[in-house]
Amino acid sequence: MCPGHRSTALGAAARRVRSTPVLDAVLFDLDGTLTDPEEGIVGSYRHAFATVGHPVPDDADIRWMIGPAIRENFTAQGVPEHLHDDAVLAFRSRHVEIGLFQASLIVGVVAVLDSLVADGVRLSLATAKPHPQAVTTLEHFEIADRFDVVAAGVADGIPRQKDVIVADGLEQLGDPDPTRVAMVGDRRHDIEGGRANGLHTVGVTWGFAPAGEFDAARPDHVVDTPDELLAVLRSLG
Repeated sequence: MCPGHRSTALGAAARRVRSTPVLDAVLFDLDGTLTDPEEGIVGSYRHAFATVGHPVPDDADIRWMIGPAIRENFTAQGVPEHLHDDAVLAFRSRHVEIGLFQASLIVGVVAVLDSLVADGVRLSLATAKPHPQAVTTLEHFEIADRFDVVAAGVADGIPRQKDVIVADGLEQLGDPDPTRVAMVGDRRHDIEGGRANGLHTVGVTWGFAPAGEFDAARPDHVVDTPDELLAVLRSLG
């Protein structure tokens, strides 16, 4: 049996059991928080830059592009705005075909998701990744059934700010009391989006935030392992 598999019956039963005080909901970022997408995203960006005539040197570290909006990254890398549409198309085409499937789950995160579901916590994804790609990723890793809601970006490459995505997730969850909801992510955008909506914010250090980013973003909590993450989330209930 796949380690990620969980029966619907067990999941339903788990939701009826609250052994300890818990949050009403937790929103999770995807890339860098639940998955390590480095190979696929970096490869897709390299393909996009080369396609529009702005190749990136093989030794250039562009992992910082994992998380921010795609057009924001093209601007930061010096791609002229009139080439952004072509660059977005090149990135998306390569990523949907290849890059999405070059990711891997962060070890230990499935146990966190399952423990929260067993505690009766509702889960939402909150990712800038376009909605179809977000759903495909969850299904690929067989964790889609853990999530009540998928709040995501749109496929046209136009930035959808994280606070808007988080607000969308909360609305789909039925607008729970924000003081009983947490946002978990690996970049400042996740922290800022959660804070803008009045949520508890938790930064995870296994993602792609450059040195000092969390010092500036000031999440309510910072954790180094999935076990620490679960302990912090349970302490907030």
